[in-house]
Amino acid sequence: MSLLRKKTIALSLIALTALFNGCNEGNTSSVDTSIAGQLVDSYIQGTHYKCSDGQEGTTNENGDFTCDTLPVTFTVNGIKLGEITSLPEDKNIFPQDLVGVERSDVNNSEVLAMAQLLQSLDSDQDPENGISIDTNLTTNISEDFNASNLDTYLSNAEVSKVTQENAYAHLEKTTHTVETIDGLSDNIPSSVLEDDINTPLSTLTDDIKEHIAYMGNEERLAYDVYNALSVLYPDQQVLINIPQKSEIQHLTTVKALVAKYSLDSEVLSVRDVNNSTLSSDSNISSVAGIYDIQVIQDLYDTLISKGESSEVDALQVGCMVEVTDINDLDISILAAEESNATDVVGAFNFLRDGSYSHYWSFDNSLKNAGVTDGCCSLGDEYCKTEADYPVTDKGNDEKKGDGSGEQKRKGKQ
Repeated sequence: MSLLRKKTIALSLIALTALFNGCNEGNTSSVDTSIAGQLVDSYIQGTHYKCSDGQEGTTNENGDFTCDTLPVTFTVNGIKLGEITSLPEDKNIFPQDLVGVERSDVNNSEVLAMAQLLQSLDSDQDPENGISIDTNLTTNISEDFNASNLDTYLSNAEVSKVTQENAYAHLEKTTHTVETIDGLSDNIPSSVLEDDINTPLSTLTDDIKEHIAYMGNEERLAYDVYNALSVLYPDQQVLINIPQKSEIQHLTTVKALVAKYSLDSEVLSVRDVNNSTLSSDSNISSVAGIYDIQVIQDLYDTLISKGESSEVDALQVGCMVEVTDINDLDISILAAEESNATDVVGAFNFLRDGSYSHYWSFDNSLKNAGVTDGCCSLGDEYCKTEADYPVTDKGNDEKKGDGSGEQKRKGKQ
């Protein structure tokens, strides 16, 4: 990672977190149409569940359970935690849901005692990396959960008790995080949400946090650049489709990672950032093209200056943006793989798949505009083959340069 890039990352991370101000909390009204969900106070593995038709199982590392019919009951080491007759819209089941109170009622005595039980039974008592309960543990008790019996449950299981203060802090944080992500879920593909975002936390190094921060800013820059150029060249559908159909998904995916890991100004050095450039009630910057990070500002200004010259230049800007994005993602994915941050790897792979598709969309649009060499007209740095940038639908993006013609790229000209 370049020194210049490192110097801008702390600001990048703080700026990203401002995007979350004002996010709507998830709606927890019940629906009966879906009966597959996750048990959470962190994702809880090792809890027995039983459906009304007799189907039963044990929650996996993502807290997953599946029933053909409801209600479903949850039991841990002989203690019945509760029964769910319908699923919340976000399909997450919290201790609050099992007790039958509002999600916001984290201070409820039954809720706190249940959180203490679950976190105390966690094999490493570190709920930040998920709660994994050893199914061989036993409380030697078979009854409905009773907060007044908490000490007995834990004594029989021979585990130490997590303090009420710590249990509250973790449950409150998890509740806020999950509901924040649920508020973003309309702009995140379900596969990314389920496989990468709604999974146990990885252990992130400061370097990986920096990669998340930087990629978030690059995605916002791409969104801003394409929107600005689409105003100048409204007949170029590629400049309209990519930001509205894809870049919003990409930026929101990074925002979900920021929410999942509660990345804020305390993660790195606290810096003064002019958050007025970021909207408190929308997904994207309220003042497009204005950045507190000088290197991002300079790049934006350079790209816009080129794109304003002509329609062909605007399409070439698209090639430049996507190649830059892919190069940076290659570095970030490798770093995340080396740190075993599998959720970050998955999310970044989704971004890169989308950028592959974007590249070919701009390449095809240039050819439709009469530029025979497409993106290769910019030189070797931007001239790619399908072996370099495989065509994939995993990015959920437009692969058609003008929205009508299939991408036909075969290689360098």
